[in-house]
Amino acid sequence: MNNLLRMTAKNQHPRGIAVVDVGFTNTKVILYDTALNLLAERKLVSPHHDGTRYLEIDVGPILDFARAAILELDAVLPVDVIVPSAHGACVVCLKQDGTLALPVMNYMSEPPSHILEGYRKLMPPFEETYSPLLPMALLHAVQLYWQQTALPEQFAEVHTILPLMQYVAFGLGGRPVTEISSMSCQSHLMDLRNNTPSSISRSQGWDTRFAPRANAWDVVGIFSLKLAGEGKILAGVHDSNANYLRYLAAGLDHFTLLSTGTWIIGFDSHADMRRLDAARDIVASASVFGKTIACSRFFGGKEFEIIAKGTDGSKATLASVAELIRARTMALPSFTDSGGPIPHTGGKGKIIGPLPDTDEARASLASLYCALMVSESLDALHSEHAIIVDGPFSQNDVFLKLLASLRRGQTIFASTLRDGTATGAACLALMPGGLLTRADIAMRDIVAPDIELTSYQRDWKTRSTAHD
Repeated sequence: MNNLLRMTAKNQHPRGIAVVDVGFTNTKVILYDTALNLLAERKLVSPHHDGTRYLEIDVGPILDFARAAILELDAVLPVDVIVPSAHGACVVCLKQDGTLALPVMNYMSEPPSHILEGYRKLMPPFEETYSPLLPMALLHAVQLYWQQTALPEQFAEVHTILPLMQYVAFGLGGRPVTEISSMSCQSHLMDLRNNTPSSISRSQGWDTRFAPRANAWDVVGIFSLKLAGEGKILAGVHDSNANYLRYLAAGLDHFTLLSTGTWIIGFDSHADMRRLDAARDIVASASVFGKTIACSRFFGGKEFEIIAKGTDGSKATLASVAELIRARTMALPSFTDSGGPIPHTGGKGKIIGPLPDTDEARASLASLYCALMVSESLDALHSEHAIIVDGPFSQNDVFLKLLASLRRGQTIFASTLRDGTATGAACLALMPGGLLTRADIAMRDIVAPDIELTSYQRDWKTRSTAHD
């Protein structure tokens, strides 16, 4: 990566930066040097289990793994700074002594109907939080309301509420804090008009239990075990917002970032918040600097996996896509409970036309479907500027070329970063006081293929909004 990045540094930088990146699927601890070169990595399948009331995340093994990995990586290069990053849909409740007051909820949990009915009566309006009522337990506030209602005695012991990424910082040796990108992502906990606690947070008294606010780059403690490095722990950041930060550090402006993985999250730097349509899975979050940013959401990685039946995107080919188009084989949304940009399609996904019967055909259909759905998300964002694809889908050339064909008025770039999320989190170690560091990124310009998608896309959209 040396030839891809140029750093502009005015201050002394740390030696080793360890990013603890807690994803829903995998947890990684990645070691970077001061030039953001990736030196080493450790990985764990993120543990979950069925709980008594809801699905749970096993945070204990995640912290144990992170501690052991940091110790190992400190022997490679002294770890001076530790930066936690995590997926947004998780909130942690602590007793006064710092132990868990309640099991940590997995966002794939399905709230009972009476919980949702009660929550709807209290939920803040879209104009306040820029987030609709999302499926499953994807909202922080739904998780808290469910726990408060179903487990009142345990909830009464809650002294401190903080997001998962700040809990990781606390568990590694920091003090409990909250951070704006972590508190605002699909949460209903924040009034994004002025970055204050939301109406439901105030009415339920949760805001009085929120840990004190810190900046993502603030030092909140020292690693609990002895290291060769200084082991300073930062407050941390929401993973997709870390990804967005990485491109801000490259000096980019007026762009739409597609942060891809289990979810495909679109960040538009200049979307008009007044034009957002809640029904199309459009939300907003705040950057680490507190700026409200419009975001699209699509369960793209998961839906790709379902359609492709586990086949990797590298198996997709344009020749197979052309055959699917000729045969009018279509994957219609949506294959998860989230309808993404096409409302009321959650759980209704199906394939029509001749079924794909090879790995190549399945991967090609999944790539085509995801390109169509992402284009719908971009329409919902009113995206007009350059589009940057980061993460696993940036390696799927068929998806990229199909997206370029669907968005011919915009330039499509594929990032060459191996892990924009973790690298963006690492940038926090290089910006004391919040002064954004500069780190350029090399990107590939994607050329649209000679495939005519207009008729197929029109037919797909008609069927997508009409099928049962």
